[in-house]
Amino acid sequence: MVEQNQPYSVILLKFFVLVGLLSTPALVFHWGAWLPFAGAGVYLLWEVRRLHSAFDELAHLWNEQNERNQREQRHGRQHQHPQEQEQEQEQEQEPATRES
Repeated sequence: MVEQNQPYSVILLKFFVLVGLLSTPALVFHWGAWLPFAGAGVYLLWEVRRLHSAFDELAHLWNEQNERNQREQRHGRQHQHPQEQEQEQEQEQEPATRES
């Protein structure tokens, strides 16, 4: 699940902290200067994957709700709260009990 309301500044801060942490071994072992940014880029790709998963889940829920609403409209009922549906059913049954 994706954290809600996580600002982009937090993600960028994590990126630069990771660059800093990866810079130390790059400087000590005389690796290329590009290595810390490449390593931290993996973190950004991970964040993009998490966002993609969140949007995929949201789209799935949206489509499911939309299909449910369309089915209810086809059957002549608009989207109602379950309690309202129960009240309608009780009202339909009351005249039948009064007649008998």
